[in-house]
Amino acid sequence: MAKLSQYLAFQDRVSEWVGRTFSWLCLAMIAGLCYEVTARYLFNSPTSWAHESTTMLYGTFCILAGVYTHKHHGHVRSEVIYNLFPERGRAVLDVITGLIGLVVFSVFFYITFNFAADSWAIREVSSKSTWGPVVYPFKSVLPLAVGLMILQSIAALIRSFMVAIGIQPEAQV
Repeated sequence: MAKLSQYLAFQDRVSEWVGRTFSWLCLAMIAGLCYEVTARYLFNSPTSWAHESTTMLYGTFCILAGVYTHKHHGHVRSEVIYNLFPERGRAVLDVITGLIGLVVFSVFFYITFNFAADSWAIREVSSKSTWGPVVYPFKSVLPLAVGLMILQSIAALIRSFMVAIGIQPEAQV
């Protein structure tokens, strides 16, 4: 049980770190967009890079924020139905949906891994602008984020299973 508690605490720390670290991308996006607006409207000199780079940062931010959100139970669920059940009943529902989620995430991981690998193989660059930045590092964030979601889902599944069988897990970090 000690090893399980260590894993759960470690996974919580990883998800917390990912969320807090990548939340700073919001400032980079704001700075990039402010620069673009200023350059475009005050100096009549639009950039070729600001819009596309902030789009890539936003994608990175959103997909990695999912891990932090999952840790804090912030994803959407039907609370009206969910709250009709006692704690152990909710835990059973969480186990069922957690198992379904792991299957879905496993499929997503396979797809996104191949998507990123293909991008790396051709050293893909964007064709959306004249800037033409490399996109394969950003596409690599997809399987990374899905892998982190799988790990956080396993932690949530373990906690839910423990509650379902009547064991109270230690509090999340």
